[in-house]
Amino acid sequence: MAMNFTLSGKSSLCRILVLFTLYTWTVLAFPSKFHLTATTYALLLSGTTASSRSIGRRPFRLHAVLEKSTSLSGSETETSVSSSPVLPYEKQILNFLSIRSRQFSSSLLEQFHIQGWRWHTKSLARDAGRLQNLALKTDPNNAVTLKDACDFVIGFNMMGLHRVEASLFFPWMKEKLTNAIPNNTELCTAFSSAMDALENDRLAVASLGDDITKQAMLACDTKAIESHRAEAIAEVAKHSAELSNLVHRMMSIEDTLLVPAIGAIVPPKEQKSFNSKVLRRLGLLDSRLHLVGMYEAVWEGDDSTEKELFEGIIPGFTRKLIPRWKRKLYQPKTYMME
Repeated sequence: MAMNFTLSGKSSLCRILVLFTLYTWTVLAFPSKFHLTATTYALLLSGTTASSRSIGRRPFRLHAVLEKSTSLSGSETETSVSSSPVLPYEKQILNFLSIRSRQFSSSLLEQFHIQGWRWHTKSLARDAGRLQNLALKTDPNNAVTLKDACDFVIGFNMMGLHRVEASLFFPWMKEKLTNAIPNNTELCTAFSSAMDALENDRLAVASLGDDITKQAMLACDTKAIESHRAEAIAEVAKHSAELSNLVHRMMSIEDTLLVPAIGAIVPPKEQKSFNSKVLRRLGLLDSRLHLVGMYEAVWEGDDSTEKELFEGIIPGFTRKLIPRWKRKLYQPKTYMME
């Protein structure tokens, strides 16, 4: 009798967790059907006014150029980033942001309401580095786990991000940025150039992902000679390093130019409405895995501001479920990269 009661209690708890997860995702994916608080609305890929209270006005590290430019004149802004080459479209956008930022009482980052996109990109950069480390210590005679890791990093994490970016996020972002100020052709051209650069990098990332997948399959081919399998493993390590560097470059463009621009141009309500489409595209089950990866990337980065932003956006009950999702869903697919 006692055993039956225990099993029944565990079963009830599992049903409660599943129902809560399903309810939360449904509320987020179809926000117009429910009345939500700001914090609850922002489970995964949205930001809220709660984040403003949580993080204050401290800038992100990658926003150092932007924050500095707000106190400079146009000519000074162009020289403030002299430590690295600056393309013409960067100068145009930074000048625009330095002016627009004065119209808000908080930073432009706080006006951005699709933070999960940033965290998803961070998780891909992190996974690429972990995949490289795994390849460097993989034996040619036991490369199955390397293929499993590639399936997760490329087949799940990267493909999930690109599915949203290619079909939804990039086209939407380009439309909003290039049509925002039709009378300023130079700025529109600058935004278009920045988006083209980002899309080219995304295609390069996809190509590297294909190469990594092919080399991982070769590394596991027991019919291939050992030297060829060893070369394939080395290629996985090489391409994974290139993938990590490329994703970091994309993050720099996004965080320095495009994220604050969306915050300055697109109304919060419209951002959140678009965000619901992203959530529906990711789906319930995949969203839990992606959220764990985002959490891991944020905490591994050890940026206190980023952590505060995450805690301000993700509801407390959901954060408490992350360790369970990590143990039950995430680690079985990523244990080999720990």
